[in-house]
Parts: sequence; structure tokens; C-alpha cells
Amino acid sequence: MQGARYQWNELNSDFAAFLLKTLPLALMIVNDATKIEVINEAAQSIFNISNEEARLQKCGNILKCINAHTPKGCGEYIVCKKCILRNSVLEALRGKVVSRNKGTFHVFYQDQVKEMTLLVTASPIQYKKKTMVIVVAEDVSLITQLQGLIPICSVCHRIHDEKSEWMGLEEYLMKNSEAELTHDICPVCSDKMRLKHALSK
Repeated sequence: MQGARYQWNELNSDFAAFLLKTLPLALMIVNDATKIEVINEAAQSIFNISNEEARLQKCGNILKCINAHTPKGCGEYIVCKKCILRNSVLEALRGKVVSRNKGTFHVFYQDQVKEMTLLVTASPIQYKKKTMVIVVAEDVSLITQLQGLIPICSVCHRIHDEKSEWMGLEEYLMKNSEAELTHDICPVCSDKMRLKHALSK
């Protein structure tokens, strides 16, 4: 068993760089001026930008956020005050670890405005006596979110989906959300069942 375990301080810089480079999630190192120092290959793929193009850009610029294209630029538009990515970086620069905050962004994609949802994790790091932030961004845009009006039958509670098919509520929720369902009996139904059982005797 000896020699089989690795301690973090035994990992050499080449191996640490390899881990960060090949991590399948978008990873950015942001400096104390909230500008990107480096992004990994996953971030380059997701945001369709090279590491060289991303260097010293603000996060909104590499996301192609519509607010970064205003005259004032990323972080200066009024809605930027609510930006989950910007706020996660600022909190991390103040020393707080931010874990999996979800935010929606409107970004330019193939000459159209597209909605992108990111889960953001940010943590402060010290490198050569400088405070920086390591940011992991997970694109969860493809995970369907239930929103708007959902037509439901007032009698059987089946749902009419966008393909004009009727399906059970459970099937619809499992197909269109991250929810996992479990069964229980509410107090009203429990009383009804008790009454029905008593009457059947």
C-alpha cells in the first residue's frame, strides 16, 4: 500500500496543469481586476474562443453576453449588478468560496440572442502573492426548465405537451425537469382512504 497514495503537495506543477487543462468543465482563472488570465480547453470549446483571445477579457466578453456589448462594457450596465458570474468572482476576491450559483445569461450565438444557464462555482486562490479566482462554469442550458403555462386536464390531471400529446403528471415532470419523484399520501387522501375502508366493513 505504501506509495499508492498521493498527497496534494506531492503533485507536481505539470500534473496539476494537466488536470486543469483536461477538466471537462469550463474553467477560468480570473485576476483581481476581474479579467481572465487563462481558460481551459472545455471553456474554449463551450464559449468558442481561444485562450489567447480570452486573455485579459472580462467574463461577459467571452460569454458574448449582450450586456458586454453595450457602450460601457461588461460589468458596467445596470443589470450587471445582478450578474451571478460577476458577483461570484467579486465574492471570491473578498475571500468567500461560492458554490454552484445558477444564473441565466442572454448571449450572442450564431447571430442570434440565445439564453444560456450556467452553474457557477468560484474560489479564491493565491498565486505568487496575488489573489486570483478559479471559476468553474457548467452550462446547464440543455436541462429543460418548467416555465410558462402548462395545460393540465382539470379532471384527470394529464398534461398536454408541446407535441400535442397527453401524458401523466409524473411522466411529464420526470421528462421535463431534474426532479425525481417519490410517493407519499397527503392527509386529505389518507382521511378519504380511512373513511372508505371503514365504510367497506
